Amino acid sequence: MALHWTPEAIISLLATLFVGVLFALMVNETRALAMGSDPLTDRVHELAWRFPRATFALAVVLGMVLGHLFWA
Repeated sequence: MALHWTPEAIISLLATLFVGVLFALMVNETRALAMGSDPLTDRVHELAWRFPRATFALAVVLGMVLGHLFWA
């Protein structure tokens, strides 16, 4: 049986990955606060401030992909 990649399946996979990453960041944040160290989200924030054009480009590309999958 072949696997069919429909737009709904791709959006579901992206949403699942996004929620998984958010969950991992929240667990890391909780652990860092409990141990008194810097959380990973601080480094993500630094990267976004260091490379604002790349951050903007990533947001545009993700928006285009999701827009294409939703309204195509």
